[in-house]
Amino acid sequence: MRRWLLWFLLVPQAFLLEGLWRDTGMPSLDANVLVGLFLALFAERRALPWLLLGAAVGRAMVDEARLPVQILVLGIPVAVLLPLRGLVFGQRWILQAFVAAMLAVAIPKLALLCGRWFDQPSQTAGPDPWSVAAAALLVPPLLFVLRALPPLRGFAEEP
Repeated sequence: MRRWLLWFLLVPQAFLLEGLWRDTGMPSLDANVLVGLFLALFAERRALPWLLLGAAVGRAMVDEARLPVQILVLGIPVAVLLPLRGLVFGQRWILQAFVAAMLAVAIPKLALLCGRWFDQPSQTAGPDPWSVAAAALLVPPLLFVLRALPPLRGFAEEP
């Protein structure tokens, strides 16, 4: 019960913190990529739908599109990447960097596509090369640290 409370309290706030981080002029770190990489490669399989819901709620707090669109925007890349779980034992940095860069490109494009399809505009801008490079370089080590802290620690699946 406590881990779920922490998930639904802290993860949506991470999306607000990302906006604050970006507004201060710090290098952009995409919370969508961080949460998507965790859900796709490390989260408990049986808890995945509810974890996705918490992340989509956080994304809906900072984007104009509604919650069902946010579930699709985060859920489709996670579903596509689920078969990669067998390749990730522990911490494989190169694979995670590649997947993080791929998510940094796919999530904004998918948000624009779903926004147009469902007539709910998304504030997501297209990926720029600096945000893709930052995701590839910063997300894997940050995820390594965050997997040891609550709420991610409570939902990390053992290899």
